[in-house]
Amino acid sequence: MSEIRKLPASAGAQWLLDAFTLYRRAPLQLAVLGVIGMLVSSLILVLAQALPSWLGVLLQLVSVAVGPLVFGGMLVAVSEVAQGHRAMPTHLLQPIRDRRVSHLLVPLAIQLIAVIALGTLLYVMMGPDGLTATAEMFRKMQELQQSGATPSNEQTMALMAGVPVVRILLWLLIAFGTFLALSMAMFTQPALVVFDHQSGMHALRMSLQGCIRNFGAMAVFMLLGLIAAMCIYFVMIIVMQLALMAGGAGAAAFVMQLTNTAVIMPLYVGAVYAAWNQMFAHRGRAAPPPVPPSNGPGNIFAA
Repeated sequence: MSEIRKLPASAGAQWLLDAFTLYRRAPLQLAVLGVIGMLVSSLILVLAQALPSWLGVLLQLVSVAVGPLVFGGMLVAVSEVAQGHRAMPTHLLQPIRDRRVSHLLVPLAIQLIAVIALGTLLYVMMGPDGLTATAEMFRKMQELQQSGATPSNEQTMALMAGVPVVRILLWLLIAFGTFLALSMAMFTQPALVVFDHQSGMHALRMSLQGCIRNFGAMAVFMLLGLIAAMCIYFVMIIVMQLALMAGGAGAAAFVMQLTNTAVIMPLYVGAVYAAWNQMFAHRGRAAPPPVPPSNGPGNIFAA
């Protein structure tokens, strides 16, 4: 069982700092784990292309499942680094040994349901006429762009005459709210599944409740995380340009994928581990380090 702790907004910055600290302790070890996950997923996709159609589709689905499993294994590795131990490739198999696989895959099912529900809602809100008018508007705008002409205000208004703009904006608002809720529900869900052995759905609910209760810390983390990601990607773009000049587009794409798996992913896993460690007070384990106070005025789908 876990209890949600109320944290100050500054905790979000601490999660990011802890992520960099953990990565700095074992950068090569954590990077290797990310690369192993990338190679396994790539190998499955290559095999999928060489097999008959139905077997290929099945293997592609398996490759999608590799991501959550690697994420859970890297959480185990990060926890070992936090305790002063080495991050080993065998840690990637720990979720399988602990029979956590099905629970880690629950968010994939929830995302699929959300996509289907949003698509159905869009169709219901706009109707066949609205969808046809929107598609026609985009077609005509593309033709104007290809011709090099700049549409006047009158032309733009004429193009949008039959488009249900208000309903589109309302749907975008609902889609954004759904994306935000899913992001918070999935944030600490893998850690709750791997370390606290919660069921997949219960972990989603606990993560959502924890993020809502600590929304200030989440907002600070997302803002600072976005800034940090932009800095990392700025450096990555420079390296990609060098790789592009040296080895072409293939080398540049490899550098981008390598950066995502060897740097971005381990850092994000470290931040999730830090957030889980502080956000939830777990019975039977030592309390996490105190968070400095802010300056301001506190079956697998079963619960």
